[in-house]
Formats: sequence, structure tokens, C-alpha cells
Amino acid sequence: MKPLEGIRIVEAAQMISAPLATSLLADQGADVIKVEAANGVGDRMRGLGDLRNNMGSVFHNCNRGKRSIALDTKSDEGREVLIKLIDSADVFVQNFRPGAVDRMGVGPDAMCTRNPKLIYVSVSGFGATGPYADQMVYDFVIQGVTGLASFEGGAIDGADGTPSLTNSLVIDKATALTVSQAITAALLHRERTGEGQHLEVDMVGAGLQFAWPDMMWNHSLQGEGVTRTPHMALNYDVRPTKDGYITLNLATNSTWPRLCAAIGNGIDADPRFASYADRQRNASALAEAVDAVLTTLTTDEALARLRAADMPGGPVLALDEVHLDPQIVHNGSVVERESTSIGPLREARPAARFGAAAPEPGGSAPRYGEHTDEILAELND
Repeated sequence: MKPLEGIRIVEAAQMISAPLATSLLADQGADVIKVEAANGVGDRMRGLGDLRNNMGSVFHNCNRGKRSIALDTKSDEGREVLIKLIDSADVFVQNFRPGAVDRMGVGPDAMCTRNPKLIYVSVSGFGATGPYADQMVYDFVIQGVTGLASFEGGAIDGADGTPSLTNSLVIDKATALTVSQAITAALLHRERTGEGQHLEVDMVGAGLQFAWPDMMWNHSLQGEGVTRTPHMALNYDVRPTKDGYITLNLATNSTWPRLCAAIGNGIDADPRFASYADRQRNASALAEAVDAVLTTLTTDEALARLRAADMPGGPVLALDEVHLDPQIVHNGSVVERESTSIGPLREARPAARFGAAAPEPGGSAPRYGEHTDEILAELND
């Protein structure tokens, strides 16, 4: 039995942050009903990514294991069905713009009054109020506001850097993880107290919570008596080999003797690299000295040296090589299967293992409105 079997979640959401959150809970056994507009399109993400059977890969990855119902929530009949659905749910998740659900008659006050045990979840970009509340928001907007774009561009420890966006939609996914964890915490609270609640998660808050611990290394401690130390991210690097690239740590004191043992070209005796501060100051020269050895070795040979010296490092894999990595294969972290909605595919297996059973993806993503009749019949039983 999966841990969330018996929990019903109704989701009226689009894009990534909220839908991915509920998909993670579907993987864990929740019955997730996805409410989509009866406009012939539904969630705008349905067409994003590689397409097969009119479904995009990104939509599948963020909506597997759900059921879909198409509703015209602008009509009285559609709103009535939505209210019945929410009444039947343990959790309702929505990411409409602030105020939209109140105009529809399914705002948190109304629905939590009808069902005091309901966990009502509002996911937004900047929150329900404030100067940015009504702004249209995407992942890249929050990357800029949270400072992540500056950090990714190299503005570390006061250095200059040209801001750069992270190609992965990291804020959307951080928000999804935050929402899914908060829902399970709210379910536990309800189990203990019998009380539902209105749960609010905004992307800017989730993004800051996700990025802050290391990104704000030099911006957390305030006031006098603070000893500033170089950011650890400055030590991490990607260096070329004869046939590819590897990741490694070039400068820290704890791994420096191991790097010297792995490289073996006398860099331990070079006065330019005598101390951590020296290595930071002469980072370019150090990289050149390391490259002089690594570029004569294949990636496998270089990694063998690193592992023999107990030096952390790893291969930089192309996207079409990730699923072939021996550790990923050993862990079963990527699976290939036949989806009823999108056909044969390769996808990440759920990461959390509950007990001895290997986790399995929560089924296929639903076709647009695929379960409308089925869900309506359930409501009328």
C-alpha cells in the first residue's frame, strides 16, 4: 500500500509548480483529479516538449498518475460540479491569479467554511497581496528577484558577474517540492487535530528558502564580529579530459592533498598553491596545471585516479548518457515503460523509497478530459 492511498486531491492548476507538486503525491498513492478548462485545450503545458498523441513530454512528467475532468467553470453548472469535487476532497490545490477563485465562488473562506477539514492550497508567484501580487509570473522572473540569476552569473563574494538564468526551471520545481511537503504536513496536522486549513505557498518565498542556505553564505550573518570566508562554490569546477569533462574540487584544504596525489605533477610543491588563499589567488594558474595532466587522460582514466586518491569528482554526462551511468542503472533511478497516453518513454523513478519496495511512477498522465464521465458518475453516486 502506498502511503497516500485514500487521499483525494482536486487540482485546478496549470504550468509546473502546482501540477508537479500533486504529481509527486500521486506517485505516493493519492487520487489526484485535475480540473481543466472546457476550452478544448486545458492545461497550456499539454503542448510543451516532445509531442506524441497530442501530449507533450513536460506535461506528462508533471502530471503522471492523475485523472482529468474538463469543466466550464464560467457556467453555473460547471461551478456546481467544481464545488462538489472540492467537497469530496481532502486537499484542493489552485494557482489562479489572486482573487479569481473568490469571483468563481470557490475561494478559501467559502470552501473551508463548507468543509472545515479541507486543506485548501493556494500557489502563487508573489503571494496574494503586495506590489507584485497581480503580476504574471514565470520561473525566470523569480530567478531574478531572488538573486539566483546574479549568483549563477558569478557574483559571489563581491565579484563582478553578468547575471545568468539557470536553464532548468529550478524555482518551479523548488516550489513543487515545498508545496508537496507542506500538504503532507497539513494532512498530518489534520490527522492529529481534525482541522483543515488554508495553506499558501508563493514562488518567491519557496525560491528564497531553496536558494538561501548556500547562496547567501556571505549575506546571512549581520552586525559586527563576522569572519568572512570564501564561498565554497568558488572551489568547484568542470575541467576537460582527453575525451570529455569531469567535475572536481580544486582548492579546499581538506581535498588538496588528494588532488595532488591524483594529478601527480608536482603541484604540491608549487609555491603559488601553498595555501588555500594562494590557490584562490592563483586559480587560473592552478586550473592550467591540472589541465596539463587531465587533458592527457581519458575521462575514465582521470576518474580512476581521483577515486584511487579518494578525491571527489565525477563525469559530466551528456543528456542522452545519463540513463546509462552505472550507478543510476544500479539504483534503478530511471525507468523505461509504456504509457497508455503518450506511448513508450523514459522517466525518473520516484526518489523516496518507503520500505523495501522499489518506488514506481504513478501511472500515465491523463488525456484532456479523459475521466470526465467517470468522475461525474462518482459524484452522482
